[in-house]
Amino acid sequence: MHLNAFMLYCPGSVTRLSWVYPREKIRHQWWEMSYWEEIASTLERGSFDALFFADNIGGYGQSETSMRSGFHFPLLDPTVLVPRLAAKTDRLGFVVTMSTTFTSPYQLARSMQTLDHVTEGRIGWNIVTSVNPHEGDNVGIPLPAHDERYERAHEFMDAVYALWDSFEADAMVMDHGNGVLIDTDKVHRVDFEGQWHRTAGPMCVMPGPQGRPVLAQAGSSNAGRDFAAKHAEMIFAPAGTDQQRAEMVADLRTRASDNGRDPYDLRIVFTHGPIVAEHAADAEAIQAEVLERPGPANDIAAMVSTVGFDVEELSPDTRISEMLHLVTGMRGPFETAANGDDPTLAEFAKRFRNMAADSRFVGTPTDVADALVALTDATDADGFQFAPTFYAPDYYAMVVDQLVPELQRRGRVRTGYAGDTLRDNLFGASHD
Repeated sequence: MHLNAFMLYCPGSVTRLSWVYPREKIRHQWWEMSYWEEIASTLERGSFDALFFADNIGGYGQSETSMRSGFHFPLLDPTVLVPRLAAKTDRLGFVVTMSTTFTSPYQLARSMQTLDHVTEGRIGWNIVTSVNPHEGDNVGIPLPAHDERYERAHEFMDAVYALWDSFEADAMVMDHGNGVLIDTDKVHRVDFEGQWHRTAGPMCVMPGPQGRPVLAQAGSSNAGRDFAAKHAEMIFAPAGTDQQRAEMVADLRTRASDNGRDPYDLRIVFTHGPIVAEHAADAEAIQAEVLERPGPANDIAAMVSTVGFDVEELSPDTRISEMLHLVTGMRGPFETAANGDDPTLAEFAKRFRNMAADSRFVGTPTDVADALVALTDATDADGFQFAPTFYAPDYYAMVVDQLVPELQRRGRVRTGYAGDTLRDNLFGASHD
């Protein structure tokens, strides 16, 4: 299994109010570097592939409930944090999120290639098209319709690929005797002209250790799956029934094959927040406390920023299938729910992005390892990304010290790194 940590650079990454913790147990505040350095060191000790940062422009701050409860607000820029963490680790990878809707191809290509150098080949780019109109308000660009965002994103990727390819790997000759730094025959203008994007090039950053960053993506709608199958190397699949997950994995692998790719060149992972303890009752007590915190107002508020309209205006008894036509933002999880048990808005909101909600992954290390292995084998997936349900430094210490050893004992998680770069560790041979 491949393992990632899933966070945002904010107080509580995914599960609402996960920042609430006994004061006497808090060693570092979430904005302090020691907080993040401890997390990164713990993850590397557990041989995690990467620390993945979700992100958006400006947080989900249009809701007073979200701001008051610290749901993705404040939200700092993880691209600035990653170099600090890369300097404190040796093998752990980092994935940062940048939007194809609100960033220019040249700006993004330059930043990501620079980060590949700064991290010494341990960077990945989570490609998003953005789902929140509030982001557009912050940068003065209206959020395009869902499918148009993906059409723009395909063209965006063509421009980025052209820029990355414009500076050949051996173009920098560093000829001291003749005073020649660059072989100009190996650096090329791009002059890319598309419907939405234009860039002259060439790229002003030489290729990094990986050639180009690892590409990650999380789209689960039809347009999102097409995009992932063409471009992504790592895919974050949404929640749903095990059958829905297996069908999605199979569909993604088929679409990848249709694009001329090896279907197993995709690393497909699910997001969960397992809770383990020596005794199952202790793990269940932690889960119960986490689930009790948010309450209906916080549950609904957590959805406002992702659907594209004020969901708080709907009745809590509205079925997801009845509101699906209104969703212009993140459609995938809502389509999955509507095609599954079709819960009410209140039911769906309670479990939406609440990583403690699935009781299969709460119990002893043996119990939870059984469940993770069973889900992986039943769906043909490649692993998981774990999101903290409580104080993140302690959460990841729990996972690495209790759950990971059980998975390693079964030979399901490696005990060391396969190489020096993120791509090596995702696609290279594991070794002790």
